[in-house]
Amino acid sequence: KRTEIREFYRKIIHLFNIIVPLSHVYFIKDKMDMLIFISLILICCFFVEILRNQYSFFYNIFKKYLHFMMRDYEKKGGITGATWFFAGSLLTIILIPKPYCIVALLFVAVGDTFAALIGMNYPFIKIGRKTLSGSIACFVTCCIIGLLFSYELSATTIMIGALIATITELSLVGINDNLSIPIFSGLSMYFSNVVI
Repeated sequence: KRTEIREFYRKIIHLFNIIVPLSHVYFIKDKMDMLIFISLILICCFFVEILRNQYSFFYNIFKKYLHFMMRDYEKKGGITGATWFFAGSLLTIILIPKPYCIVALLFVAVGDTFAALIGMNYPFIKIGRKTLSGSIACFVTCCIIGLLFSYELSATTIMIGALIATITELSLVGINDNLSIPIFSGLSMYFSNVVI
């Protein structure tokens, strides 16, 4: 029960990561400006990681207010999901041009969130630590969010990206989802659009 509550809070906060791609669309449209902005946030994240691991004062703040939704490896000093997300966002925007990077970041913010929430609450066919129901939710929500913010991408391109995002989310490879989902799905959309 505690694990479900923890994951629920984590994923609700994770959903707010949608602010990053939408900021790149509506507020910080220039690529270099966006990279500088995310880099500054990422530097702050690394400082916070160091402070909470090196100083008991900051560790106790995290313990009091955030430990309830942190995973065990994060409590033991591992890099938090937020830091991974901004690292993934930075690399995605560096490697992948618009509009593919925008859609890919929407995938990780929305698709990954619904994969966890549906998978926890309506588990159907376990696949390792994940579920088929969570994967279906990931694919469907990625398709929906991709089509809503398609930016002239074809439905085929979006579905390819959604499929790669789903497979990546389901994968048991030890790469953090916040890093792997946007990069792999973004690259797949970019290259598939070039080929198709």
